[in-house]
Amino acid sequence: MVDILYRVIENQSLGIEKLQKQTEQQTTEIGQLNTQVDQQKAHLERQAAELGQQKIQVDQQKSQLEQLTTKVRQLNTQVEEHKTQFEQQKTESKQQNIQLDKQETQREQLKAQLQQQQTQIDDIQSENQTQKSETVSIRKQITTLEEEMNKVRSAIHQLSK
Repeated sequence: MVDILYRVIENQSLGIEKLQKQTEQQTTEIGQLNTQVDQQKAHLERQAAELGQQKIQVDQQKSQLEQLTTKVRQLNTQVEEHKTQFEQQKTESKQQNIQLDKQETQREQLKAQLQQQQTQIDDIQSENQTQKSETVSIRKQITTLEEEMNKVRSAIHQLSK
């Protein structure tokens, strides 16, 4: 019976180690996701700066259009091209924001899983401690029973003389 309890404790210890490895892996994945989020934020900031520069260029081109009526058609074409680029980048920015939201949701889900696994680990460790205490108690009872059996044997032996 004690051997069975030891096997159960060993199996639970292996389970705890497995959960701890999973927890470490998920922590690594969360770190990678955080790195990706940071990179995408930096990319968005660069794009915002580019958009700001492009807007300045568009404004400058509008001033030139007012001053140089002979180049109206060329400058209008450039403005349209810039508007198209701006809209494309605006669309890309929206898509990246959606992606960031998805990654944040994933990060939160992984965080919740991590917390749940930590709770499971704590529960298993508590159960292991309880079983270890029970095993120690059973061993003490066995020792006490053996001592009592030895006393009874001794008494029987003396009575048989």
